[in-house]
Amino acid sequence: MPIYEYKCGQCAALVEKLIRNQADIPTVCPSCGAKDMQKQFSVFSAASSKSASSCGGGACDMAGPCPGSMGGGCPGSCGF
Repeated sequence: MPIYEYKCGQCAALVEKLIRNQADIPTVCPSCGAKDMQKQFSVFSAASSKSASSCGGGACDMAGPCPGSMGGGCPGSCGF
C-alpha cells in the first residue's frame, strides 16, 4: 500500500501517511491543527540486488553511490 507525504500549508510540518482509502487522507495537521494539508511529490524507493558499495570499481571520477540509489555516482558501473 502506498505511503504518501503531506505538508501543512500553515506550519510546514511534513507527515507520512499510509493511505488505504479516502478516509486515511489527512485533512488536519497533527502539529498545529490547520486544515491545509497538501499532498507532496516524493521520490520512491526500489529494491535492487546490487548494493551501493558495489559501485565505482576505481575507474570513475564521480563520487557517490550507484545512480539507482538516487545519489549520482558512476554511470554504467552498476549496470544502469
